[in-house]
Amino acid sequence: MQRHALKLAFALATLAATGPVGAQSSPTGIWIDHTGRGAVEITECGANLCGRLVWFKDAANKKGCGVQIIGNARPVGKDTWDGGWILDPEKNAKYSVELKPIGADKLRVLGYMGSKLFSETMIWKRATTDLERCDATPASTAAPKPPADDAAKKAPAAPDTAKAPPPPEPKRSDAKGKTAAQPEKGAAKPTECRRYIAQIGETVSVPCDK
Repeated sequence: MQRHALKLAFALATLAATGPVGAQSSPTGIWIDHTGRGAVEITECGANLCGRLVWFKDAANKKGCGVQIIGNARPVGKDTWDGGWILDPEKNAKYSVELKPIGADKLRVLGYMGSKLFSETMIWKRATTDLERCDATPASTAAPKPPADDAAKKAPAAPDTAKAPPPPEPKRSDAKGKTAAQPEKGAAKPTECRRYIAQIGETVSVPCDK
């Protein structure tokens, strides 16, 4: 009886350390690393997993945005990916890596060289949805175009040519290019004029210069 109680206590302790059964999840997603200074997005690359840097606490490190630090991690068992590599950007060194989710919001990252007897275990935390990615496309700052109706209201009105008076017609001219109202220069004056003579009660022709 005591032996069964010890086995049950050991099983409960194991569950408490690894999380509830069925709570394991895929390592894909965005994870804050163990230092809290960066975040890695782990995605499927074919049948394996890879990871790239997508967030930095210090904006001065944004030059490393998009750098791949995990590659070729392949599934080797239940909720375990191994056989890939992980890059230490500070040392510029590669190590073998094993990935294993712990529940829904933690990821155990085991880095090792050759043998897992010489390894380092890191716990990463799943990032929140409001994390500002360094590779996010900036919002456009261009001013929106005004609606067609507003543009029509702001456009100056076209001049109304329908009511404009017609241009004046030019005066007609004779064959010599002179207007009809102007007498020709040098025209002969009449030599006789008609004049009424009261003494005789008649109109007679007399020279015009008289």
